[in-house]
Amino acid sequence: MYYRDITFLMAPYPISEDTLLLLDSIKCGKRVLEMGTGNGLIAMECARRGSAVTAVDIDLEALKKLDKEAKKQGLSITTVHSDLFEKVTGVFDTIIFNPPYLPGDAEEIEDLQWAGGGEYGDEIIMRFLENAHRFLSENGEIYIVLSSFNRIDLIKSMPYDFEKISELKLSFHTIFVYKLKKCEA
Repeated sequence: MYYRDITFLMAPYPISEDTLLLLDSIKCGKRVLEMGTGNGLIAMECARRGSAVTAVDIDLEALKKLDKEAKKQGLSITTVHSDLFEKVTGVFDTIIFNPPYLPGDAEEIEDLQWAGGGEYGDEIIMRFLENAHRFLSENGEIYIVLSSFNRIDLIKSMPYDFEKISELKLSFHTIFVYKLKKCEA
């Protein structure tokens, strides 16, 4: 991977183990939606691989930084300021989400980069999964990061086929990358 300005990638959401695990686990389809793009690393890498990328975030400043960096690197990325799918249109072959998966409440927008998922860290994940299928192409895939803090059995009761494709044990929990597909009717 080539990055002109690594300091851009450290704000607003620093590159950490979850971002790198997710990046190593995904396949970028023709049309990619990255939900909660944060530092934009994954959106830029998918654009670099030739995908048509839409990057969504609730943090307008994160999107402004991504727009600026993408232009510097000659990448075409559509950014959408939205709370999850609120302002998203279209259908995507790949949807990627590194959600706020740790338990806690977000007091500031910056807190959403790590917490804000409620008691078990999965409230935003459940909201995301309630609507993601509507934006997924027929054979599309969703890549999502989950934590051992989450109620994974409850999440897996959502109408998707779940496949765990990677995991990483950290000091106080384990993170997983799951690939989801629409359930066959």
